[in-house]
Amino acid sequence: MTLRLLCCVLLCVPLVTWAAPVRGIDSYARGDYEKAISALRQEVENPALSDKERARARTYLAASLYARGQMDDAREQLEELARRHPAQQVDSARFPPDFVALAELARQSVETERLREEARREEAEQRRLVAEQAQAREAERQRLLAEQAQARPVPAPSAPSVPAEAPSSFRVRPELVGFSDLGGLVSGVGERRLSVGLGVGASVGWGGLEAGARLLPGPQARWGVSVELGYAFGRGMLQPRVALRGTGVRSVGVGGGGVVGLRLTPGRRFTVLADVGAERFRIAEGANYRKLALTASVGVGFNLF
Repeated sequence: MTLRLLCCVLLCVPLVTWAAPVRGIDSYARGDYEKAISALRQEVENPALSDKERARARTYLAASLYARGQMDDAREQLEELARRHPAQQVDSARFPPDFVALAELARQSVETERLREEARREEAEQRRLVAEQAQAREAERQRLLAEQAQARPVPAPSAPSVPAEAPSSFRVRPELVGFSDLGGLVSGVGERRLSVGLGVGASVGWGGLEAGARLLPGPQARWGVSVELGYAFGRGMLQPRVALRGTGVRSVGVGGGGVVGLRLTPGRRFTVLADVGAERFRIAEGANYRKLALTASVGVGFNLF
């Protein structure tokens, strides 16, 4: 009997020595798990204990819960042990094998959780670095654009240009023209000669619309007066033109017809005139003149406005 008691004492001495001075470990050793749980719950948060002693207290708290059949609570304490004290090992010489296996499963679960958390942190850090690099590239691009904008000379604002070739919308234009009756003037029986002359006139215009009159001296004191109403197309330097013309010739009669021509404006003030017209005349009795006349004229005008 004495020998058996001595062996029990020798076996318990290392256990008590490893557990001291944490309260509750001796209750676990005696099998009083309820009391051990109550004491050890206070010890795991006791600031007076060292980290190693609090880790030991949590190990015995988990073992006490396991011994009471509270498996979920025991595993929770073992996982918390692995998180807070990863260096703490569950000694297989002091605890049952099933409890040691449960502690290993809890450690593996915490390790897996830790690896996942590290992976999430690394992924978040990678996204942050990519975003910072993108922001840095955009900032550099904006800086280069700003430098280019500063280096590029800014043209001074210029007044709206008025096309030199286009006259003003309203204009008054004296004109000097040379004209010719392309069909010739009958001056005698069987005789024709080209009728040419120099005339003066004036026109008034608004936009493309023009109205004008000309005085046209002719041979044999046949002075003529013509009146036109026409329209010049476009606003460029070269403008096609159409018009209606009425002409009266002294001692001959009156006539009228159509005119086509061009207006060339090389400058704001000067306009070159070119027209070809066909007119049918009502001839006075005894007058020696054709009923259909084909005329051409070329001249220059000076735009007063």
